[in-house]
This record gives sequence, C-alpha cells and structure tokens, in this order.
Amino acid sequence: MLIHGDTIRLLRIPFSFFLLPLFLFAYSQAETVVHHQALLSLLVIHLLVYPASNGYNSYIDKDEESVGGLEKPPLPTSELFYITILMDIAAILIAFFFINAFFAGCLLLYIAASRAYSSPSIRLKKYPIGGFLTVVFFQGAFTYYMSIAGISGQALELTQANCFVLLGCSFQIAGAYPLTQIYQHQQDLKNRVITLSYKLGYTGTFAFTAVMFLLCNLFYYLYFTALELGMIFFMIQVFFAPIVIYFATWFYKVKKDHSEANFRNTMRMNWIAAICMNSCFIVLIIINRIPLSYLSAIETAVPDHRYSQETLTSFYSGSTDDLTTQRKIRIVAGKTGIETRYSVISDFDKEPAEFKFFNKTRDLLPEPGLSQRMQLYQQHATKLSRKAIDKIKDFEAIKPNITHLITVTCTGLFAPGLDVELMRELDLNPSVQRSSVNFMGCNAAIIALKNADAICKSNPAATVLVVCTELCTIHFQRQYNEDYLLSNLLFGDGAVAALVTSQPSGDFAHQVKIESFNSMILHNGYSDMAWQLSETGFIMKLTSYVPDLISKNIKPMLQAIGLKADDYKHWAVHPGGKRIVDDFALALDLDKCLLAPTYQVLKDYGNMSSPTVLFVLKAVLEKAKPEHQGDRIFGAAFGPGLSIETMQLRYV
Repeated sequence: MLIHGDTIRLLRIPFSFFLLPLFLFAYSQAETVVHHQALLSLLVIHLLVYPASNGYNSYIDKDEESVGGLEKPPLPTSELFYITILMDIAAILIAFFFINAFFAGCLLLYIAASRAYSSPSIRLKKYPIGGFLTVVFFQGAFTYYMSIAGISGQALELTQANCFVLLGCSFQIAGAYPLTQIYQHQQDLKNRVITLSYKLGYTGTFAFTAVMFLLCNLFYYLYFTALELGMIFFMIQVFFAPIVIYFATWFYKVKKDHSEANFRNTMRMNWIAAICMNSCFIVLIIINRIPLSYLSAIETAVPDHRYSQETLTSFYSGSTDDLTTQRKIRIVAGKTGIETRYSVISDFDKEPAEFKFFNKTRDLLPEPGLSQRMQLYQQHATKLSRKAIDKIKDFEAIKPNITHLITVTCTGLFAPGLDVELMRELDLNPSVQRSSVNFMGCNAAIIALKNADAICKSNPAATVLVVCTELCTIHFQRQYNEDYLLSNLLFGDGAVAALVTSQPSGDFAHQVKIESFNSMILHNGYSDMAWQLSETGFIMKLTSYVPDLISKNIKPMLQAIGLKADDYKHWAVHPGGKRIVDDFALALDLDKCLLAPTYQVLKDYGNMSSPTVLFVLKAVLEKAKPEHQGDRIFGAAFGPGLSIETMQLRYV
C-alpha cells in the first residue's frame, strides 16, 4: 500500500534538520560513542519520532494556515494518524532490540509527552506556560539526555558540569520555541490554543527570546569552563554570530511592521540557526573525535636490595689491590651525584663467602659468564615488571581493555621473551598485540611511548601497556678503564609500567596529553655510547665526550623543529649522568630548579637505563598543581648511536 503524498508532507521530515543540533551536540560531548548505536539513534529520533510527532500534531490541529515547515499544509486524513502510530512503534522496537533498553524507555517517555502536548483530551499546548515548559524540557534537556543514552549506551551522569549543559539545552529551546510561534497567533486561536508568544506579543517574544539565549550561553559558558575548555565556548560564539545578526535585523523589521513576523522570515530564522548550530556542533565532533593519546598511568618499581653508593664503591674498589685504581674509583663515584642504587643482586654488601652470584673470592674471579647473567635476568625481570604493573590503580578492572603490550629492555634477552612472560603472568587476553623495543638503550622508553601514541591515534579503542625493565647491575664487570668505571658506578635496576590510552583518564592532577616526538642521530658520537655482548656479559661503552655531544646539539635540535625552551615549564630529562644533566641545563640556559626531579632520581636510583626518564616524568606529574593547566612538559633521553629522543606532553 502506497502512502499518500500529502501524508508524507505532513510528517514534515525536513523539519528534523532544525531539531538536529542537540543530537549533534550530545554526540560531540559523549565520553564514549558506540558508533552503530549512535547512527541508529540519529535515524530513529529524526526520521521516526520527530516526524511522527509532527504528523500527530497536524492530524489533531488540522492546520489551515502555515505551520512549521509547510507554508500551505494539506488537510490530514486518518492515514496520517495510523502512520504516526506505526512509526512510534517501529522507533521503540528498533531502540529496544538494536540500541539499548534505556534509550527505548527514554523514547517512550518522549513520545508520551509529545502526545500529551497535542492530544485533545490533555492538550498541554493550550496552556501557555505548561505547554512551553513541556517543550522546553523534552526538546531541550531530555533530548540531550536521551541522545547520550543512544550514543554511548549509558545514562548521563548528573555532575555539576552536565547539569549546566542540560540547562543550556533547555534554555536554547526556550529561546527558539516562542519565535517559531510568532506567525501562528491566528491559527493557534482558531485551534483554541493561547501560546506564550501570543501572550508576550511581537516585541515581547523577541525580548523573551533574547533573554533565553543569554541564559543558554551563560550555562554553556559554565559547562565548558567547568571542563576547562573555555576556548570552545568562544568558538561557539563565532558560529552563533550570524544567528544574532539575523535575529536583530528581523526584530528591527517587526518593530516597524508586524507583518514581517511571517512564515517566510521565521523559516529563514530557522534555516540560519540550524545551519550555524549544526555546523558548529559538527566542528565540535571533529575536534573531540580527532584521535588523541593520553598518558594515563605511570608506576615504578625497584628490587628489594638497596645499596648506598658508598657500599657499591667499596665493593668495586675491593676487587683490586691497586691503590691508584681504588683512588680513581672513589673519585669517579664522588662525582656521580648518586647516593643510592637498587639491584637484584644480594652480594654487594656481603663477604665473599656469602656471595650468591659472584665467585666467592675477593677479586670476583672468575667472573660470571653471559649465560649466568641471562639466567638471573630471566629469574627477576618478570617479577620486577609485575611489581610495577600491580601498582597501577584498578589494574584488574583495566586489564580486559588492554589491546597492546610493549616491552622495553636492553639488559637481557630470552625467548619466549618478557612480553610472553607478562602475558602469562597477567593472564592477558591472548589476542593482545605484542611488540618489543630491545637493545635500544636509555631512550627506548620514549620510543615505546611513541609507538603507543601511534597505536592510540590510529585506534580510538586502544589501551597500551608499556613496560620498561632493566637489570643493569647484573652486568657489573671487574674492569677498570673509563667505560667500566662509569657503567659500574652509574647504573642501577628498575622497572616502569605505563598506560597510554585514547581517552583521558588517570589520577594525575591534570590529564596528560601526548603531543609529539622528535628524534636525532649524532653520527659523530657513533662510538661514544654503545652496548655490546661479550662472553662475560653486556659491555657498556660510555665515553666522557657524551655530555659535550648532547649539550652542543640539543639547542640546534630544538631550533630545527621550531621549539623554544621557554615554551616548557616542566622538564623530564633522563639523568644519563650528572655532567650530562649539568651540561644540558647550561646549553638551554635552564634554571637547574627545573631539573630538580632529574637530579633527585639520579640521587635516589642512579641511571636505570630505559625506565629512568619515566621515573623522572612520574616525579614531575606528581608535583602538578591546578595552576599548571595547559602547561607543556618536555622529555628527553639519550641512547646509543649517539641518539636523542624527545617527547612533548601537555597538562589538559
């Protein structure tokens, strides 16, 4: 059976475009979006519920003069009534079976209110105030609330900010609704309906609308400032400007000639308002749905064995009888800026007879071989990693959402590796995607975060667990040249677990948005920092030229990528060594107070290779204050090659 053309016209489907802004606004603000449900919700509301409401109203009123969207409406038939009933039933069934029951319940309530508004037996529309409040609530706050339910699959939490936005939506409708009635006074009187616009008169309607829109903007301002997004409010005003201009012009014309309060001018107002507001909220959707990434958690862990630098220095110097070497060891140790370090090895404060890892001799000979060191790594790496992971708040609740695991290490290798061990240990979903950043040295954590950032920006549902674990002290070598002096007296053991997500979360004072990364290889430092395998373990090459290379190149690097040190108020710099940090500050003319977290981590833990920069970043984030909103954070770490990796973060 074909539906008569007049029946379709009376559904006034194009009029749904004028009612679209609040749905788009809700879509732009929803914390989570179930995309297929959002699309179905859009279609159900705007192609079924709104047209059915229009059709039922036309069937009851039998308008003979212009009505919203129709300058010359045809007379309705009983077909229109039955079509509206079928559309309402279809809307509720689709909502219940394909969206969610809560949204279906909201639709049912909206439809009931719509019928009560037009129904001859209740006829809320004949009451100027009652009818007005019904429309303002259900087409305003309730529509936003209902849209959120359909878009996200859950009820809107009634926080203070969300109460502001609900009030803003209702005042938006409160401003628009009387204006749509301004040309219908005579038709409404024929239908024995006295509208608020009729009560207010032409001038009063415009004045009332102006006040309502001012209140609407007030509550939108309170909403966006509560979210610390004040700039979004001012962006909205740019889109609203054409509406205000046309409104003022039309008001001026109506004051001079009441005949200007006609159907065509009202429709122009509707079109301008709808186009501007829909465009505005589409832009908001684009802004809010651009894939981003956030650092949601950082937790650290160290082994149980804590040693003073003096104890470790004594252990090292005690392995030789050469007084010159002993003196050299103590001089270098005194310049490191380190007071304590941690190790998985329990021997450093023991007598030789009590050693469990090293040979039970004072000179430590013969030294442990590579296989012994790798066995110790495999024995402790997973445990230490788990120790950091377990500190993440609500990790058990987060665990099912983890989509990717990135492990970082350069101090041990085995297969199946640390990634597989953690998958088993944590009982992660077997489909979690794994990758490893191996043997890239002290700046590997930034490389891992860079990979996590790329994952989250390409997959809005991603949650990436990054784990950096280094057991540097298992590679202690009984050697005394410059390279060994630095590595034996500088490095400690530690682990970090970090979460990178596409949605802001976490317990920091502010959300931490990841903005960008930069990288530079200094080929003239190729041989000055290296990490190689030998029969007795991994051998670190770290010359005294490294600080010079970094300090000479860090400023040109920043200039080349258009960054200025003055743009950053917070610094998380890898403490590769005290002189590296000193020269870094000098090169960028930084107050050393800005690098206090770096110096403190060096003092308390030494250089733990890849986790260290995240130890520093955690210390920076823990000192965040409310006034730091919008501040930028610069992170930097240095690795073999010689390579510099940097990251830029922001408090949002």
